[in-house]
Amino acid sequence: MAEPMMDTRWKALFEAEPDAVLVVAGDGALREVNPAGLILFEAERAEEVVGRTLSEFLAPPHREAFRSYVERVGMGHKGSLEVEMTGLKGGARTVLVRAAPLEKPGRGASLLVLARDVTELRELEADLRESQKMAAVGQLAATFAHDFNNLLNGVMGSLWLVATKLGADHPAAPLVASAGQAGRKAAEVVRQLLAIGRKSRGDLSPVALQTIAEQVVRRLRRTLDPRIEVALKADPDLWTVQCHPGQISTILLNLCANARDAMPQGGSLTIELGNVKREGFGECVRLTVSDTGAGMDAEVSRRIFEPFFMTKEGRQGIGLGLTVVQSLVYRLAGAITVESEPGRGSQFVIDIPRLVPQDTTVEPSLAEPPMHKAPSGTGQAILVVDDEEILRVVARAALEQAGYVVLEAEDAADALEILRREGARIAAVLLDVMMPGRSGVEVFEDLHALAPSVAVIFCSGSISEKKGASLIRGGAKGFLHKPYSAHELTDLVRQILQPDPNR
Repeated sequence: MAEPMMDTRWKALFEAEPDAVLVVAGDGALREVNPAGLILFEAERAEEVVGRTLSEFLAPPHREAFRSYVERVGMGHKGSLEVEMTGLKGGARTVLVRAAPLEKPGRGASLLVLARDVTELRELEADLRESQKMAAVGQLAATFAHDFNNLLNGVMGSLWLVATKLGADHPAAPLVASAGQAGRKAAEVVRQLLAIGRKSRGDLSPVALQTIAEQVVRRLRRTLDPRIEVALKADPDLWTVQCHPGQISTILLNLCANARDAMPQGGSLTIELGNVKREGFGECVRLTVSDTGAGMDAEVSRRIFEPFFMTKEGRQGIGLGLTVVQSLVYRLAGAITVESEPGRGSQFVIDIPRLVPQDTTVEPSLAEPPMHKAPSGTGQAILVVDDEEILRVVARAALEQAGYVVLEAEDAADALEILRREGARIAAVLLDVMMPGRSGVEVFEDLHALAPSVAVIFCSGSISEKKGASLIRGGAKGFLHKPYSAHELTDLVRQILQPDPNR
């Protein structure tokens, strides 16, 4: 009874196996092909391929490698080989082949061959590698853009000050205007670099996340190891968000690739979509990706978003997948958190603000260097906090010309010391968001604690206008996007310190 039972089990496995199962004779001819194999060969009946050699279907450059692989397997070698093949209807596929001898190892032994279609998986990996390379380029571009923005701000501000002193009738005025025009073109280049670095929002549109998630899940079910169960749970009344569909796809694919790597023996991968209210963000759509994989300890969880940080020894990649995810989430003004424990899987939670009618992106404008007189101040003291000396020099000149008294600080420690010493007469603080050591946002909290009535104006060339608006909601009085003109600076200070009584 044992032999018929084995035949029954073999037939059941042969028919149900999702990968192609082939029996190859010692001369290379196909003897048996399961239903999955017929799909791979683009055949409707076994008779269409049985009797033909497997090499006939392989791309010519791969035939010799496959012949050598078969010889090694026949002699007892264990391993796999990736080849390109073409079906009966001309469809090209990438196939991962594993083989084992069906009889005593030796030259000419019959083989059992398992062939997995990994075409879409390789395309997915290629997409991820491309996104990772773009992330690396983007990081370099963003760093360059931030530094160049500061220099450009100094140049543009200096040009404006020169223009106000020369007057429109001065012979050198056209040269100053031409230099200003070149500066505005340079500012546009910086904006493009920031877009590459994923610091600006780009062209966004209303998007229903469930449709994108369904597309990703269908792709994953075709490409992931069949031992990984993929599930999608979505609130039927899911809110809409503002984004680019490709951003969400990239986020999901990166997170799911990580989950796949954490479950080499299989497991469960779950994507959930729901509506939540989050403190500090308001109404959000929550995207959760959970797996039952190896999990991470606290130290790894803390570092996973660092560029080039990797835990996948021996695997391909450059350690930017989660950096890309975090960058895209921040680009959408969202938040991402991770919960994980060794042996208990991982869960990534992403909250993206719900799209409401008043959500708009305001692009900064670069006005021509004005030739009119600067607005008049009333002698109030302004503290300028920036680590770039050229920006402090330009801001001082513009504000003093407008009638204000200027104090300078190059870092957080100087700013707080000046505020403690001179706080009684300081009316406003111009504060750079990005500074070495403590950021402007951290300094703002200390400034607010020392002098709650002092007006704080943030400035930055590396955060979005929406992030700037969130700083205002957090208590700042204004936001200037670098490069800003001297007129924009003095006009904003005047509006804040001398508000229009008719408003």
